[in-house]
Amino acid sequence: MSPSLESVRSNAAVEYPRNQEHVQLLFDDPGCCGMSIRGLEIYAKKKRILSVPEIRLPKTGVVAVMGPSGSGKSTLLKAISQLMDENLRYEGAVLINKQGVDDDRQEVSACSHFAMVWQKPTVFPCSIWDNLKIPLRKRKVERKEWRGMMEEALEKTGLLGELDGEWWRQRANRLSGGQQQRLSIAMGLLKDSHIFLFDEPTSALDPISTEKVEQIMCDLGESRLVLLVTHSLGQARRVSQYGAMIHNFGEYGELGEFSPTEDLFARPASPKSREFIMRETGVPQAVVAGN
Repeated sequence: MSPSLESVRSNAAVEYPRNQEHVQLLFDDPGCCGMSIRGLEIYAKKKRILSVPEIRLPKTGVVAVMGPSGSGKSTLLKAISQLMDENLRYEGAVLINKQGVDDDRQEVSACSHFAMVWQKPTVFPCSIWDNLKIPLRKRKVERKEWRGMMEEALEKTGLLGELDGEWWRQRANRLSGGQQQRLSIAMGLLKDSHIFLFDEPTSALDPISTEKVEQIMCDLGESRLVLLVTHSLGQARRVSQYGAMIHNFGEYGELGEFSPTEDLFARPASPKSREFIMRETGVPQAVVAGN
């Protein structure tokens, strides 16, 4: 294992299942690999519900995680970020590249490397200031730096120009749904996480708010790794550089394909991916496959 790749979590080794012939093992150079997952198995009680034998993800860029409902896409993000339900257990290893991360970050919880943005905005029923100060206090940032850092995060998410002059007094839960979602992203920026996990972040938003959030994800991908769970294949094509397909194999979900997004949509290698794209887009399978 490269010294720059450090284990977030590693339990008993498991035997890799099949269905991996269409998973491209990109980013074999540790310098460009931001995170790798090996032998990840997630169980609900004794029943296996998700398997990710091996995948390597880039240090920067947007990776769209797609697949049918119930295949385990959101569960994958929860396992990566250590936000597993108490009824679930997992085995395997998640390795993150800490090269270039501040030394102070090396000593704190693995959760600090991840910013999670859920389908429903996670803001607290208090002022915008009180929401934004939470990650800064956890990082032990000096108070005199707070306002400047907060305004920078609000600017990056397009919120600063939409708020009142005394934005710090506004209550976060009175913002629109799209604004609350962008405030959640601003909190992730202030957490200074280098991996962002998005779980259907625009499913409840209008087209204008969706476009704003998609642009933020594209901007984040220029300097961070972004994992996006989405049911919108159009969104995946717009914002991602790489795509991962999770399919149902029998009674559990499993990573079935990983490749550059353009290749995945133009020439899906897995029969299940071809079928899924055809069903979602209505494009004949032969056309999707490029035949």
